[in-house]
Amino acid sequence: MNAPARSYGKFHHIPTTIITGFLGAGKTTAINHLLNHKPSKERWAVLVNEFGQVGVDASLLSPRREVSIREISGGCLCCTAGASFEAALNRLIRDTSPQRILIEPTGIGHPLKIIRTLCSGYFQEVLDLKATICLVDARKLGDVRYREHPSFQDQLNLADLLIASKADCYTARDRTAFLNLAASAEPPKAMVAEISFGQLDPLLLDYPRNRSRSAGFPDAHTRKNEPSASAVSQNKEPETAEPVRPDSWTLHEGSGSGYSTGSWLIGSGYRFRQTALAALLNTLPFERVKGVMQCRDGWMSINGGEGQFTLSSGAPLNSSRLEIMDPAPLHTDEIDRQLRDTLCLSGDERGDFEC
Repeated sequence: MNAPARSYGKFHHIPTTIITGFLGAGKTTAINHLLNHKPSKERWAVLVNEFGQVGVDASLLSPRREVSIREISGGCLCCTAGASFEAALNRLIRDTSPQRILIEPTGIGHPLKIIRTLCSGYFQEVLDLKATICLVDARKLGDVRYREHPSFQDQLNLADLLIASKADCYTARDRTAFLNLAASAEPPKAMVAEISFGQLDPLLLDYPRNRSRSAGFPDAHTRKNEPSASAVSQNKEPETAEPVRPDSWTLHEGSGSGYSTGSWLIGSGYRFRQTALAALLNTLPFERVKGVMQCRDGWMSINGGEGQFTLSSGAPLNSSRLEIMDPAPLHTDEIDRQLRDTLCLSGDERGDFEC
């Protein structure tokens, strides 16, 4: 006898959009722009996936009224975090009754299983999956590491809308490479466009999905060498974890899909010297870096890629967190030592004092 179907009662056909893009393509910036322009009385929900063990991306999304954010860290939604994805999405729908949902997979994530999950079982009645949006930094199209990565290729293959982000930074060669890429798509994309500063048009969220698109590398992702997943709720802390102690300092290492990660979760008893922290980041090789760190003058958000980053004011949390990703092995023990050297210095080694 079949198990009874799950029912969400009032939840039917919630407009849902997947926004993909490889590492550093500008997904979080674009989602922030969309949230800034959402109808004031609509309830939106955002589900963010983080490959590393420490949730950062949700902290980079600015808090807003009528917006609920949940983050899944420790693996890709398409493999290790698949079960956590379904559970977190169930809970997000049940707890927040959203009128629209945005899903941001990790940059190295493969979108096929996510699409299949959202279009099957009870989700096929609860959600109305719209066009998949893929952001591409056209400056990276000449890099074989991006161009030949299976996840990158299938992000392109499965996208309905292909958007060149960071267009203000492009050369004529970058634009030509992007247009050639878009012209080769089969079936053709529903829209090809450029944006700058993450200014994604909210009207794109209602484009219909083309069900005929297929993946070239459907089995590209495996669970091997990926960390275990955990959900992170609106307060940006892991739902299943104990509260982070003020004196806690934890380093997580991971690898998978051709990348190494170092993730730090640091208690509120530690504060950092902003100038020293920036100087350290300037010396580190990384393809992606992001974080929210408690500095002497307040909380700072870190966001960057390809050895470049920006520091800006961040929302206070109850712990600092930093994530670094690179294709080359990371010397995390040495980075950890250097990171400790950027702490505020005094008789109290934790740094909870004037510095």
